[in-house]
Amino acid sequence: MDVVICEPELSYRGGGQEVIRKIAERFNPIIYTTHYDPSKMLPELKEFDIRPIWVHIPKFSSQFLNNVRSGAFWLSCPCFKIPGSYDVLNAHGPPSQWLRYRNERVCWCCNSPYRGAYDLCGYTQRNTPVYYKAPRLAFVRLAKVLDGGAVPKIEKICANSGTVKKRIGKYLHRDDAEIINPGVDIKDYTCKDFQKFFFYPSRFIPEKRMEYAISAFRKAGLPKSWKLVIAGFVQNDVENNYLNHLRSISNEDVEFVTNASKTQLFDLYSTCYAGLFCAINEDWGLTPIEAMASSKPVISVNEGGPTESVIDGKTGFLVNSPDEMAQKMHFLANHPGICERMGKAGRRRVEQNYTWKIFLDKMEKAFKETAKM
Repeated sequence: MDVVICEPELSYRGGGQEVIRKIAERFNPIIYTTHYDPSKMLPELKEFDIRPIWVHIPKFSSQFLNNVRSGAFWLSCPCFKIPGSYDVLNAHGPPSQWLRYRNERVCWCCNSPYRGAYDLCGYTQRNTPVYYKAPRLAFVRLAKVLDGGAVPKIEKICANSGTVKKRIGKYLHRDDAEIINPGVDIKDYTCKDFQKFFFYPSRFIPEKRMEYAISAFRKAGLPKSWKLVIAGFVQNDVENNYLNHLRSISNEDVEFVTNASKTQLFDLYSTCYAGLFCAINEDWGLTPIEAMASSKPVISVNEGGPTESVIDGKTGFLVNSPDEMAQKMHFLANHPGICERMGKAGRRRVEQNYTWKIFLDKMEKAFKETAKM
């Protein structure tokens, strides 16, 4: 099957790129992007044929110029016609769905409708510099208009979770999205030990709400032998500033690991006591899946994708405040048998539901359906 992938942003590492990598490994597609940074993208993606929409322009040192640049690239998507022939155009992050204006047979792997325009619009607007608030709001309004023209025409939408399916229905008025959950390579994850540290790996951005975990760990009242380990990538000023903020509110019992290799991350998962997750209404969340694959229980906020992947009381806990997270951390620390039992249950859940093979088999079926439309 001749698949073309479009992902507007290939200049950071995250779960979305991991999904693209897995699809690319099976279908060997051409990958179109608005801009990319080979030094920051997943190394495995460099093996594929990556082509820029229009022309590749590196990022500027000025944040304002980068905002202008990003806006221009976004607005190029409705005008871009994919050259040559293909069976399926596999769109990923926003605004790749706008390619439907000039292209057919689109299968949109929707990680979420653009959150800055919809469910996180107010949050983003409040945290936007004053000089940029009005232009951002104008762009949001335009984005909604363009969504309204493109999304109804898309042949197939695959939501990465039930949470995202609900957003698509609420904001984009499509109730027919198929839920296909991204997964993990189960063979990569093992359990070597239950050492005295809780582990929260994610991107260093405010939406991941890492101060939530820091507050909970402080309130848990654990002995000094316990630690909180937070890991993530630092790839731009936003991430660096957020990391500096986290360090300013932490004590010596919080350890930060930056730009860890996959081997380091696997080892941290393998030896941690339990995983934590605190992101704001996360679309899906690979972090809880990876922790469970490592036979570790997960303590997650009771929001978004983890409410689907984590079974409260069986593979971990879903909590509604830092105080509740602190209580569950204290409980697990004092009940190692329950911790181990929950971890094993989590591993079984991932094996049965959340592997890349399961994901890719469903995606191939979705591609075949799209190609016939």
